[in-house]
Amino acid sequence: MRFYKKQGQVAERPHLNLPPNTYEEELGLDGFFGPVAHLYHRQAPTGWSKIEKSSFQWPRVSEAPEEYLKPQCYKSLEAAETLDFYQSGRVLFWNDDMAMHLHRFSKTSPIYFRNADASEIIFIHKGLGALESPFGEIQFKPGDYLSIPKGVSYRLRLNEETYLIRIESFQDYYKKPDTGIMGQQALYHEEGIRSPQLVDTSSEGSCVVRVQKDGKLTDITYPYDLRAVAGWCGTLYPFALSVSDIAPAMSSVAHLPPSINSTFVTPQFIICTFLPRPLEEPEGALKVPFYHSNIDYDEIIFYHAGDFFSRDNMGQAYITMHPRGINHGPHPKALKNQQSMKRTNEIAVMIDTKKPLKVSSFARTLELPDYWASWKVSS
Repeated sequence: MRFYKKQGQVAERPHLNLPPNTYEEELGLDGFFGPVAHLYHRQAPTGWSKIEKSSFQWPRVSEAPEEYLKPQCYKSLEAAETLDFYQSGRVLFWNDDMAMHLHRFSKTSPIYFRNADASEIIFIHKGLGALESPFGEIQFKPGDYLSIPKGVSYRLRLNEETYLIRIESFQDYYKKPDTGIMGQQALYHEEGIRSPQLVDTSSEGSCVVRVQKDGKLTDITYPYDLRAVAGWCGTLYPFALSVSDIAPAMSSVAHLPPSINSTFVTPQFIICTFLPRPLEEPEGALKVPFYHSNIDYDEIIFYHAGDFFSRDNMGQAYITMHPRGINHGPHPKALKNQQSMKRTNEIAVMIDTKKPLKVSSFARTLELPDYWASWKVSS
């Protein structure tokens, strides 16, 4: 996203006439060629008091490969004992380019997280709270995407139990899809982007930032609050985007391919959002997704809310994974009943990856092994 934003006091231009008693930090991607932000700290960002290996490390992830090719479905996480962001994190799927995590937690961790390995997209399935960072604060609610660039320190302050998916992009940062002839305002517009608002941080005198590099965690302690910032400006910052601020592209005549629903893209994978919309109108029009083979991509869908009419018995927070090489499409009942439908009433997040996905041993504990049989024809 290259929308320029500014909050608080900033320099006349980067590196020139800084606000009084501030220290300028330049945070950028792609070396000095990509999007960049300038933050004006009240304390030097290298003014730490301690650096040490974190006492917490992510659980080791082991692969649980399938013996044969088939469609897969995974049920939602059950409510657990009181966990925080770190304790609740579980990897479900990954490859060299991305990883998808589940978090279900009810305890706010005071420790900031800084991902030096990946830019992140978080999708809030359930919960209310705020994303806190040196850029300020963003309130979040169910149906919000939170975009967090690589290197940004943040923490999630919860008002209630929160259930989210977190998608890491290891190779590239997320961009808005090229909307071409539909115009730059298509899908979502700058006005729908909720950027951070600076807040008073005088009440907190110190903080810990937990940094992930090469999957390992290091704790950095500062004798001041990292959010003590006079201002910031630039084109790189965390932001929120609600599904209610996305306008789905559609055709009244013919069913469009899933890629028309792209929300965030990288060269290695895409994230799409399926939203309520009117269905195709002509008599005989196909109103459900057409059968397809997914020959170059693996496909994950996270079912957030609504009535998932193209799939039978699909609960909220269920996840399907359809690997390349095997056909998939609507269930037989959905295909039979499609002409009686006037609109779709579902919200779901789809991830399509170029490289094959690995499935974790933890994910297999949630798997519904007979999902493939929901298409089975009786002999």
